[in-house]
Amino acid sequence: MEKLTVNVKEMAKMVGVSTCTAYNLIHRADFPVVWVGKRAVIPVDALRKWLEAQTGAAAM
Repeated sequence: MEKLTVNVKEMAKMVGVSTCTAYNLIHRADFPVVWVGKRAVIPVDALRKWLEAQTGAAAM
């Protein structure tokens, strides 16, 4: 079964950034994060879409 969400450390590994950078990302207004109490989880599909949007914005 494929995971629907990942935690911040898992997201950092997936994207290839440091954990510190990943924690900075989750506080951006445009970043897809869901807060479950004090825990941040990132929906995998939303993360993929966000990354695609960032690539498109950089190409302009």
